[in-house]
Amino acid sequence: MRRNPRRHDCSSARRSKEVRNASKFWICEQVKDWLMEDASVGAKELQRRIKDKHKVYINYKRVYAGKELARTQLFGSWDSSFNNLYRFKAEVERCCPGSFVVIDHHKIAEKVRFHRMFFAMKPCIDGFLNGCRPYLAIDSTFLTGKFRGQLACAIAVDGHNWMYPVAVGVIDSETNENWIWFLQRLRDAIGAPTGLAICTDAGQGVMAGVKEVFPDAEHRECMLHLVMNFKKRYSGKIFDDHLWPAAYSWSPYYFEKHWKAMEEAKPSAMTYIRQWHTRIWTRSQFGTHCKVDYVTNNLAECFNNWIKQFKGLNLDDLMDKIRQLIMDKWDVRRTVSRKIEGLILPHIIKNLKEQSRNLDMDVQRSGDILAEVSVKGGSGFKCVVNLDERTCHCRKWQVSGIPCKHAIAFITSLREPLEKHVDMYYSVQKFRAAYEILIPAMPDKFQWPQSDHGYFMHPPLIKSTSGRRQNKRAKGCTEANGSTTKKKGSHQCPICKDYGHRWYNCKDGDPEDIAAMLAEK
Repeated sequence: MRRNPRRHDCSSARRSKEVRNASKFWICEQVKDWLMEDASVGAKELQRRIKDKHKVYINYKRVYAGKELARTQLFGSWDSSFNNLYRFKAEVERCCPGSFVVIDHHKIAEKVRFHRMFFAMKPCIDGFLNGCRPYLAIDSTFLTGKFRGQLACAIAVDGHNWMYPVAVGVIDSETNENWIWFLQRLRDAIGAPTGLAICTDAGQGVMAGVKEVFPDAEHRECMLHLVMNFKKRYSGKIFDDHLWPAAYSWSPYYFEKHWKAMEEAKPSAMTYIRQWHTRIWTRSQFGTHCKVDYVTNNLAECFNNWIKQFKGLNLDDLMDKIRQLIMDKWDVRRTVSRKIEGLILPHIIKNLKEQSRNLDMDVQRSGDILAEVSVKGGSGFKCVVNLDERTCHCRKWQVSGIPCKHAIAFITSLREPLEKHVDMYYSVQKFRAAYEILIPAMPDKFQWPQSDHGYFMHPPLIKSTSGRRQNKRAKGCTEANGSTTKKKGSHQCPICKDYGHRWYNCKDGDPEDIAAMLAEK
């Protein structure tokens, strides 16, 4: 009997499809645990792990299909996750009244699509206003899921110098419009606290947003970003010796000494800083109200690293995960605050007592309030300390709120308690106030209440880009493993011993050395 080749082909195709489906479900079960640990892990890495564990090679497309099936089973479908944000908003407002969950959308081709989002919980807002210093580090980090937007954050600092998340937001890109929108929502949540200082990087969008929304705030610029931009244009030992010390200088006198040394060596470099880095980046210009002396934006970087492994989650799961992380952190710190006794936080007093030992200072008192303090055997530079006004000519006490070494020498000579002269931002009372309000627990997203918002919110349009999507930030030229750092295979200049350029492009070498190199060539 003659066989029908078409029937044979259909039967073979059906079996092949069944095998593909079976393998997809098998892969799904294998990768679930890995995706629960890190939702941003890619198919290539999963392919490698499956091969290491089961000694079997599976092609990339099947691994990717199994991974997508596992993500859908674990976190729900990506298409519905944006519409599910309204259910998250309803649940947050139900269990935590006064919180801010703002979802913005726009219409594209007659479809309502997600645009941006802002999220701040009432306990975080009140804790910031009642228990933290008026200081915010603002930055954003890219998301690693299917939606390649930006996660913006506003991070404060408590009396223990621990990061204190106040608000987060999701924007599609770092444009002026998006930053202004995020900062306007932030102002709706926290208002404009007296003496507010805001630290950002050198991004034009965020700087324009701060200028428009918080015009009265002290706008500081992250020194690390300034240096990274600066070193792309200028380099040399003079800047290595003076640029960072200028940022760390408490007194305008010392700042001017460092600035003058750099300006005499390279006037164009200082003109560049004056023109393009107009925000405050040196402690000598910091205001004295917020009592935060940070010259970098590390608080925001700490938050970005804290939530790094969850940036690949769907937005509804990401927002809920951030809420859960903050809830756990608040519980631990509230427990700590209950065990602390006294007026000022113990770690502050411990540091002050350590500094008070072996102080080699000469104190010339003008009563019990004023004194001239200088280093014994030093250059004769004297600082006037005023205990009533809590000031010292070095400005460290005014800026940080913690007595400097000159003030410590004067206070200990009077045999007064050091905690009496520490700013109340570092008090146990303030620390407890920051974590006093409970962040309520919430059920899983399948139990969130339904939201009748009148439309289905579709996911944002995904912009196609060439090449494989990156999950790691490209490092700058001044960072570890960056383009000009010492690493295997990088070229070292034989004249200045630095990396990233050839001898004939060296700007810091001795002309005689360069002439000698030319003669050898």
